[in-house]
Amino acid sequence: MIRTVMSSLYSWISIVIFVIVVMAANSYYVVTTLNDLSALEARLFTTNRVINAVNNLHVAVLRVESGKRGFLLTHDERYLTDYTETLNSINEVMEEVEVSAYSSDIEKQSDRIKRLLALTKLKLNEMIKAVELAKAGRYDEAIAHVNANKGIALYSDFETQFNEIDESERVMQGTHLANLMRLRRDSVNTLIISSTTTLLLIITIFLLLKINAKEHEKHLLELEDINEDLESRIAERTQELSLYSDELSRSNRELEDFAFVASHDLQEPLRKIRAFGNRLESGYADVIDDRGRDFLNRMLNAAERMSMLISDLLAFSRVSTRGKDFSDVDLNLVINSVIDDLEIAIDEKSAQVNVDPMLTIRGDKSQLEQLFLNLLSNALKFQREGVTPLINIALTTPDDNDLKDILQVDDYEWIKITIQDNGIGFEQTFAEKIFAPFQRLHGRSEYKGTGIGLADCRRIVERHNGYIDAQSTPDVGTTFTIIMSKNSVPFSTNNTIGDTQHDA
Repeated sequence: MIRTVMSSLYSWISIVIFVIVVMAANSYYVVTTLNDLSALEARLFTTNRVINAVNNLHVAVLRVESGKRGFLLTHDERYLTDYTETLNSINEVMEEVEVSAYSSDIEKQSDRIKRLLALTKLKLNEMIKAVELAKAGRYDEAIAHVNANKGIALYSDFETQFNEIDESERVMQGTHLANLMRLRRDSVNTLIISSTTTLLLIITIFLLLKINAKEHEKHLLELEDINEDLESRIAERTQELSLYSDELSRSNRELEDFAFVASHDLQEPLRKIRAFGNRLESGYADVIDDRGRDFLNRMLNAAERMSMLISDLLAFSRVSTRGKDFSDVDLNLVINSVIDDLEIAIDEKSAQVNVDPMLTIRGDKSQLEQLFLNLLSNALKFQREGVTPLINIALTTPDDNDLKDILQVDDYEWIKITIQDNGIGFEQTFAEKIFAPFQRLHGRSEYKGTGIGLADCRRIVERHNGYIDAQSTPDVGTTFTIIMSKNSVPFSTNNTIGDTQHDA
C-alpha cells in the first residue's frame, strides 16, 4: 500500500498540498494571535494614556490650588512660583487630555473629557481671579471671592468628573489585561499545537522520504541491470553496423570504380562509332542514298547523346566522391565567371542578368561554378518565344520557415540565394521530378540536354549542407531557391541536413 502511494505522482501532490495547508493554518493562527496581541497592547497603551493624562491634569489643578491658598494665607509670593510654572504648562496637559479622548475605547468618554476640560478652565479662571485681586492689594475682595464657595463647587464637579473618567478607564484597563492574559494562554496552546503538528509532519515526511529513497535505490539497481543489457545489445548492434558500414564503403568504392571503368570502356566504342560514322559521311556520301544518309545521321546523333549521357552520369556520381575540400569561395567571382562563360548565349538572346552583391562562403569552388552554370544555362535555354530573358540573382537572409527542416541550425550561419527567370515555367506538380536524373519535361527536339543538370545541382547543394527547391508558373517563370551554410564542412563529413528532399 505504501509503495503504491509513493509511486503515484498524485499521492505526492496530495501530501505536498496537505503539508502546505497545515503549515498555512499554523501560520494563520500564529499571525492572528500576534495581531490580537498587538491590538490589545495598543488598547492598553490608549487606556494608560487617558489615565495618565487626566491624572496629570488633576495634579496640575491641585498644584495651582495649593499655590493660590499659600499666597492668600501668607502673602508670600514664593508660593506663586509653583503656581506660575503650573499655569504655564497646563495648556499642554489639557491638549494631551483632549487628544487622548479620541482614542479611548469607552463610549461617551470623549463627552466626559470635554466636560472635564471645561470645568478645568472655569476652576483655573476662578483661582487666577483670586490671586490677581490679592496681588493688587485687594485682599478683602480676594478672601470674599474665595469664601463665596464657587471654587469649592467647581472643584467638586471637577473631582466627580475626574473620578468617573479614571474609574471607567481603569475598569477598561482591567478588562484589557484579562483579555491579554487569556490571549497569551491561548497563544501558548496554539504554539504547542502548531509545534506538535509540525513535528509530526516532519517525522511523517522523513519516513516517506526514507521509504522513497529505498524505492529509488531499488529502481536504480533495476535501471543499472537494464542499462547493462542495453549496452550489451548496443555493442552488438554497433558491431553489426560497423560491419555494414565497412561493406557499404567497399560497395561504394567498387561502384565508383565500376562507374569510372564503365564510362571509360563505353566511351571507347562510341568514339569508334562516331569516327567510322564521320568517315562514312565524308568519304562515301556520294554512294549512299538519302535514306542511308538519314540512318547515318541518326546513328551519329544517338552516339553523341550516348557520349553526353555517359559524361553527365560520371560527373553526377563524382559530386560526392570526387569533391574537393572546402575553402573560402567568393560567390561574386564565381557568378561573374559563369556569366563570362555564357557571354555568347547572353548576347545572342539579349538577356539581362541582375546580380545582388554576394559574399564569401566555405565551399567547393568548382562545384559552385557548376551549380550556377547549370541554373543560368537553364534560365537562358527555357525561354518564351519573343520575350527578352530576364534573370535576377538575389541574396537574402533565410527566415524560420526556410530553416525548419535543417538540423543543427543554430550551429552555423545560413544564406538564401534565389535565381528568378521569366521563362516558360512548368506546372508546380513537377517541382520534384525536375531534380531526378534523366527526367525531362520537354522533348529533345525542343530543348537539348540529358536531363541530369538539375540532379547535379541538388547533389552539389546537399554536399554544401543545404537544399534547393523550385517554384514555377507556366508562361510566367521559375524561381530556384538555394539555402546553404556559410561556414560548414562537406555533407559527407558533417551531416547537418534534416530533410534534403525539401518540398517545393
